[in-house]
Amino acid sequence: MTVLVSAYYKIPSKAPHSRYVPWLQRFFRSVKAPVVFFTTADVGDEIQSWGISANFEIVILPFDELRAWRLGRDFWNRQKARDPEAYHTPELAAVWYEKKEFVARAMEMRPAENLFIWCDAGCVRDDACEAAAASFGCRPVTWDDGRLHLEQVSAKNISKEYYTYPLTHIAGGFQAGNRAAWEVHSLLYDNTLAEYDNAEVSCNSDQYIITSCKDRNPALYSLHVPHNSQGGGWFWFIFNF
Repeated sequence: MTVLVSAYYKIPSKAPHSRYVPWLQRFFRSVKAPVVFFTTADVGDEIQSWGISANFEIVILPFDELRAWRLGRDFWNRQKARDPEAYHTPELAAVWYEKKEFVARAMEMRPAENLFIWCDAGCVRDDACEAAAASFGCRPVTWDDGRLHLEQVSAKNISKEYYTYPLTHIAGGFQAGNRAAWEVHSLLYDNTLAEYDNAEVSCNSDQYIITSCKDRNPALYSLHVPHNSQGGGWFWFIFNF
């Protein structure tokens, strides 16, 4: 069985909460696979008021208890000061870092399960994605191979020591793998994060850190280049995983 993992927090972000609500509602009414969803108590109450099915497990996790904050507020303030994308807040960067930690918590909660997909909470944005999301995480699994499967949204291969805006290569919105893949990836991610910080390059954006992780251990990752326009490329996994 595949477990989807996601999270949502009301934080200074790329869009106001009101913009995310319709996307969240689409997500909760369409997905049929088991979901572990992390959020705060107020958002949890709002979601419950919509009426949700039994496949969703809402986990209340206060924002200040995210493992990202173990690095310290100064760490994330330092990354923001270096980030060319000024709208990236420390809070948003902490959530992006936390994706692998949300999965780690879900793995602790579901010890009998082996396959986990991270998906951003705002990933179901239109009617086509909503229709496809009913099968997301329920399709036959071809990716239980010890690698972390990712979307390569740019077909052009690039290679740099460190990645920053405006380079686009690997998306962070969907990440699929078995326990072994997630565990190795998590350690590599933390080591790569430290390398960026030591080099005085912002490590706010998870897609840049993941791209560097792929460079450091190519065998750990399987990149999928969307072969059609499903989901606009960035949401291709909803139609295929």
